[in-house]
Amino acid sequence: MRASMDDFDAIIELADECFPGDRDSGGMLARWPHCYIREPERMRNYLIMKDGPKVISMVGYIDQAVLVEGDEVKVAGITGVATTLNYRRQGLMTKLLNDCIIKMGEEGYAFSDLGGDRIRYGRFGWESAGRQWWFDVTRRSILTAATPTGYEVVQYPTSPEEVEGTFALHMKETTGVKRTRALHEIILGRKGKQVWLARDSKGVGAYVVVDSDERWQAIVEYSGSAEGVHAILMHLVKVLGSEFLHVISPWSHPLNKMFFAISARWGVSPTRMLKIIDLNATLSGFTNQLANRYRVLGLQGKRAIVLSVEETGQKARIVFSPDGVEVGDAADTQRAFTLPERRMVRLLFGPGMQRLEFNLPSNARFLEGLLPLDFHIWENEAV
Repeated sequence: MRASMDDFDAIIELADECFPGDRDSGGMLARWPHCYIREPERMRNYLIMKDGPKVISMVGYIDQAVLVEGDEVKVAGITGVATTLNYRRQGLMTKLLNDCIIKMGEEGYAFSDLGGDRIRYGRFGWESAGRQWWFDVTRRSILTAATPTGYEVVQYPTSPEEVEGTFALHMKETTGVKRTRALHEIILGRKGKQVWLARDSKGVGAYVVVDSDERWQAIVEYSGSAEGVHAILMHLVKVLGSEFLHVISPWSHPLNKMFFAISARWGVSPTRMLKIIDLNATLSGFTNQLANRYRVLGLQGKRAIVLSVEETGQKARIVFSPDGVEVGDAADTQRAFTLPERRMVRLLFGPGMQRLEFNLPSNARFLEGLLPLDFHIWENEAV
């Protein structure tokens, strides 16, 4: 059944039981407040099973509007996958996840994202996808660069002024999950995270969200000027004694140039696991990105390709031209490049190189210059 407001406390109780690390570090509600919001429209997106009044198994799908270069894609983030110990290995979660997939399709989601075990969730069609940079900033590497001046670095006081300042910076980002001011305040208030601000004469110039351990910090969200973010990282190393900072950054973020300059090493990793719910809707969400890449490559004339997902039979026809990209339904008679759903995820979203993994037909080889598609969900806002 769908959860109701009356099930909220039982859902938190089950989450705390099944995620003891979070429970012992402050509790699931405090550490994941953006996933557990006591509102009817939020609760209906939790699918649950009960034995009497007790919630024994659940899965939630959180509504997300993922920004792709300013455009919005309707995405469902999977969270709260949990079954109480005495009811495991009875197929309850298989039933819930399959029902969840059906409901996401009925409700118009383009794709679904989650974090977790690739083998476990691969059985249901989720696959590692996307590409993001990681940078390791060490004490030695950052001290080779000059310290930015004119900034005061302080810890986030959660005042209305600072909420507004950080929200204004986040609103300028063209990737991530679209937020309201209220959701932004909730996300920046997560227990277990530290938020640092760089103030200049005009107010908040940058902020950084840190997930800390004893000897290192992971930067799981940032926004603002390169100088402001640099000033915060320098403060973490010089003043707080961090031995190294592990920065996660969107693929095409303008601050990556600065991170390359101050990092000891870097690499590329998948962003999330992803399942295509609606092939047509997924591709439609990236038409502007594809069109921009088509023009940048200087490709001329029209080119068309039909893609198809083997398990579902979904087909989408994509027409490329210098004037734009259009996605529509394909006729049954049109020849399609067909892949199993997990391989379709890898074709479209990488992070690998398509020419190395896929034997694209000759009329589709131009896709090697356009793919993979890029999206980003900040680790701090992931569900």
